[in-house]
Order: sequence, then structure tokens, then C-alpha cells
Amino acid sequence: MFKYDYDVIVVGAGPGGSAAAEKCARFGLKTLLLEKEKLPRDKPCGGMFCPTIRYVVGIYGTDVEDIVERSTDAVKVYFDGKIMINKKYPSFMFSRKKFDYLITKKAIEAGAKVIDNCRVSDVLGDAKKVKVVSGKGTFVSKIVIGADGVNSVVARKTGLNNGWDKEDSALAIESEIKMSNKEIEKRFGNCTVGYIYSDFVGYEWVIPKDGRINVGLGTKVSRAGKLREQFDEMLGRLGLRAGDVKAHMIPMNLLENTHNHKKRVILCGDAGGFVYPLIGAGIEPAIVSGRAAADVCYDAVRDDDFSSRRFEKYDFYCKDFVNGIKKSTIHLKVFEFAMKYHLLKPFFVSWFLDYIDDNEKSM
Repeated sequence: MFKYDYDVIVVGAGPGGSAAAEKCARFGLKTLLLEKEKLPRDKPCGGMFCPTIRYVVGIYGTDVEDIVERSTDAVKVYFDGKIMINKKYPSFMFSRKKFDYLITKKAIEAGAKVIDNCRVSDVLGDAKKVKVVSGKGTFVSKIVIGADGVNSVVARKTGLNNGWDKEDSALAIESEIKMSNKEIEKRFGNCTVGYIYSDFVGYEWVIPKDGRINVGLGTKVSRAGKLREQFDEMLGRLGLRAGDVKAHMIPMNLLENTHNHKKRVILCGDAGGFVYPLIGAGIEPAIVSGRAAADVCYDAVRDDDFSSRRFEKYDFYCKDFVNGIKKSTIHLKVFEFAMKYHLLKPFFVSWFLDYIDDNEKSM
């Protein structure tokens, strides 16, 4: 009988990968979680939960509430410099470094082995096994879960996805800027702030945290040629000076069916395109898809069945929230159409916020 080092190897210790590793380990599967960075690590992100924090707390307990830095009670949206929406909308701010590591620690507590500072260079699969080649050795498993982000090595090396084109991905640029809580309240109030402009098909944001603000903007890669210039203009309008500026890609098109899984391989989170494209939100879809991937792994190992048909169950486990992602894709197209033809009105932005509310309540 073939010797395996692990039942499951998860590549990437973000929310999706850590969630998958935690659930696999709780199922009793011998689980390895590999992370290319030294843990705990940070990641470019606005760092904001809306009411969906209820879903996350339901899984990981009140430890999630303990890392919330600040809560806000409203959102303001400006269009061409004029206030368009001022609406009650509770949100919860956090550090991705603390949040991601919280779930990683849950995976460790469940029994998963974690190796950080470990970059994966190749993934080799055949009918009997999967080999994961890394800077800290080659590991053999029955299944590999690719949770290694938008530029997933697992996706590329297994032929599931060779990359995203410019219309299927977005680019966001952001910076966290120190600011006293008193100054935050004075300048922005106890709310998150969005800025939309008639000559920019995208949006800008200010997310207040504890002693700092997250400032950023994003648009599709196909329109991002002058994004840094636009970011600097935004800072100038707000009278701000950027700290460390970071950019990151966001997938805007779901990889479905044979493109997010194959025999012995599953993609979750950004690697599989599990992101609500209208708002660029990927944390909750990453956790949901990671836990769904764990369900597939458990079934396959329990029944010793690693056929392609067995892995098709992933589509069934992901069905409900995938429908939400598809709706978000349609709404993004409506938003882009409205911006392109200058049809944006206050009712549209109000609908946009109601959509987010409804979407989160369904999770």
C-alpha cells in the first residue's frame, strides 16, 4: 500500500486555508498546513466585517469578537464630492494579521501541523497521490487544498487556472495611516466612508480603526493603468500622507466546476475565485469554501474514493453561497454600466447597501 505523509495538505494559511485545515483536523484527518510567510503575517485588506461577523463568531466563538478594534454604526457615500448616502450600517474593524492567525491557531489546536516560511514551488499529482514540493521538503498526501490566493501555485501547477485576465480581476491599492481616534471622529465620524466619482469606474474608501485608518481604492485591472496616480490624488483631496502603500489583486470571476477542483485537488478562497465581486469581499467566502473543501476531503478519505466524481460533491457543498457570488457578478455589471453611462443615482447606492445586507443575512 502506498505510504502517505498526510491525508490532506493545505497550501496557504489565510482564512480559507486555515478554516479548511482546522475542520480537516477535527475530522481526524492527518493534516499539514503550509504558509509561505512567517506567521503571524499581515495581508493587504480593508479589514472590515459587516453584520456577517455573526457567521464567523458562530464558528470560531467569541475569540473573534476579542480582536475587533472598533465598531462603527453608519456608512457615508459621496458622489463627486457631495454626500449621497448617510445610512445606519453597523461594521466591525479588525487587523488581518490577528484575524488570520486566530484561525490558524484554531487549526493547530485541532491537531493540524503548520509549517510557515515555506514556499511551495510545485504540485505533482497522479492517480494515487499528490506531491507538494516546497523549500522545506517534499510532502506526499492523498489530497491537496489550494488556498494560496489569487496567484495560486496549486492552481497553476495542476492546470486548473493559469491566471486571470484583466477583465476578470481587480487591483486595489491601500495604506494604513496613523491617526488619533479623536481626529478620526472629527474628520470622518463613527462611520466608514466611500467615495465614487463619475470619471472613475471603481470606488475609494476610508475605514477607521483603532489609532489609524485604512485608505484605498480599487478598480478592474483593465482600468488600473493610473491607479497609483489616482491614489495619490485621493490622499491629496483628504489631506493625508500615505504610510506603507500596498497593492493586491482580487479575482472577479468564479472558477466553476472542473476549474476549482479535480481528482485529489480542490481550490478554495481567492484561488478558486470565491469572492463577491461587487464589493471585493473574500473573507467569508474563503471560510465557507475552505470548510466545504474539508467536507469533501473527509468523505473521500473515509470511503477511500478519490475519483473525479467524488470531488464533484464540492459543487454541491458550495452551491448556496456560489449563487450569491453569481448575483454579485450581475450587480457588478449593473454598477459598471451605471458608472459608464453616468446613470448612478442615490437610489442605486442605497440598493447597493441593501444588497450587501441581504447577501450577508443569507450566509
